[in-house]
Amino acid sequence: MERDEVMSEEKDYIYTDHIQNISLNPFFMSKIIHSFISGYQKEEVPVNLIYIVLPIIYYRPSRKLLITAQSRSSLRSLFVDDVEKAAALGGLQERLFYFYNLTNQSFIVACNEGRIRINAEGRIEPLKNIDYKDYLNKQVKDFLRSAHYLGLLCSKMEISNIYRLLGVTLL
Repeated sequence: MERDEVMSEEKDYIYTDHIQNISLNPFFMSKIIHSFISGYQKEEVPVNLIYIVLPIIYYRPSRKLLITAQSRSSLRSLFVDDVEKAAALGGLQERLFYFYNLTNQSFIVACNEGRIRINAEGRIEPLKNIDYKDYLNKQVKDFLRSAHYLGLLCSKMEISNIYRLLGVTLL
């Protein structure tokens, strides 16, 4: 391999690292989690439910399905009833493991910024709501809208049924 090719490959790795640092930023991911909690539409969100948010939202096929979701949609109609749509959940368990620490970091950021808190019962309460419609950037809006609708759809089901439907186990 020539020297120029090696230097080019090293630059590609550097740029890839920068892109990953930007997209996997805990401050941005905290907004995604906050949008999920705002969409949940119940007073309290079980803590272990937030661990499915980032693995689903950061996977483009599942995010695209959630962007098209409506209030009358369900997790089953979006992800399970159609075989092609079910592929959007492929590898979810592995992504759950990958995003575990990032979810913790993002949750801490949201708490530190005074947007959410954990109550005495160990459940998450929103202190402020976030509205995806307030964002002008289409990509940011898509991430926040899909998280909002994931929260809305999850609020219609028991947590054990959500994990069963998605085919994942708690960490």
